[in-house]
Amino acid sequence: MFKDTVKLIAIFMAFNSYAQTAVWKDGEFLLWSHGKRYISPADFCFALRYENEKIGNPNCYEAGDWERDTTISLYAKWLNANLSSRLSVEDLRPRNQHVIERLRTLKDKSLIFSTVKDNQAWFLLFDETSLEPKKIAVFPLSADSASVAKKIASGWFGGKPQIRLTDSERAAKQREPDEYFAEQPMYDAWFGILSGWNKAYIPFLTPKSWYKSKINSRIKNYNNVRDSASAWSFIEDSSPFYGAYIGGAVYDFIGLEFEFHHSKHNAKIDESDEIYRELLHWNFTRYEFLLSLIFMRVFMPHPQIEIEPYASASIIYSFLKEDIALESGEEPKRFEFEDYYRGVALNLGLRTAFFKNYALNLRTGIANRGTSTVVQNVIGSSTTDVYVAAGLEYHFRWR
Repeated sequence: MFKDTVKLIAIFMAFNSYAQTAVWKDGEFLLWSHGKRYISPADFCFALRYENEKIGNPNCYEAGDWERDTTISLYAKWLNANLSSRLSVEDLRPRNQHVIERLRTLKDKSLIFSTVKDNQAWFLLFDETSLEPKKIAVFPLSADSASVAKKIASGWFGGKPQIRLTDSERAAKQREPDEYFAEQPMYDAWFGILSGWNKAYIPFLTPKSWYKSKINSRIKNYNNVRDSASAWSFIEDSSPFYGAYIGGAVYDFIGLEFEFHHSKHNAKIDESDEIYRELLHWNFTRYEFLLSLIFMRVFMPHPQIEIEPYASASIIYSFLKEDIALESGEEPKRFEFEDYYRGVALNLGLRTAFFKNYALNLRTGIANRGTSTVVQNVIGSSTTDVYVAAGLEYHFRWR
């Protein structure tokens, strides 16, 4: 008797170390028997409510349609013949397509199969997430319905219940990696539009004395300013910008993004200088191209909502194009910027995705741009600014 008990405990522990069982609030439980029925639906529902107070009001049924199905009955007979402690759960997968399709239609129902083999009562748990049994337990034939129901309810369904899923939520759940991280790569591609504001003053980093000298700088006679080291001495340092971008990521971890920005900056003229009275307008349009390497982390507080904080580093190419006109239509004498600037940016962001395809993206960062060449009579050799922006995105996801 002692040896039999030890053997049953060993088999029970070995077969209960596989995948975690989903526990659904107000769930449905189908009891499928091959031969004698060892658990009554009433005993099992009572045990579920007693062992897990948060499980709600479960419904337990005899799986009569499974027992009357000829093909399903053949699979039950095959299970009875092949159950053994020497087999793994993969060996018990059904081969018949009809049985496979029936298992996949379980949705959020739990199917508990029972049969007698070698003078022991065997119990197997199936659900839609896997074709092989999720759990296997073995009990002596002398165990009554209430005690078996209590042990299965506490051992398999004692966890925190989850809200039962809709069809779209179940599809998303099936794409999640298993507990052994044997996942396929999740590919994600997106495009978006954004709008934001950039400003030369960087809180807590830019010295106020430096910033004050820049905002007080004014252009006189089209070319005379205090300092030519920064483009912000010549053009307004604060401006809205607009842009568009495309990107992609794998494993919801690493990705690339290509981005385009457009902004307009007015020239910082000294309006007291009479030479500007004939000026119609004078501004500079900035075009920027950014290539970013992104690292992200995805959290799912809800099956239809993803929270994705990320950090990125960008390579930037920036171009300034002048637009100036006088009332007389003549071309005035003026200064010139560098042909282009190149630099880097460090960015932080938070993307919130809804229903997998739609996302709101908030980001901020610091960007520095400069030139490696110094050309005589060309001024504004560098710019540094901080920005904040918000974007709307559409995502394409596949495995």
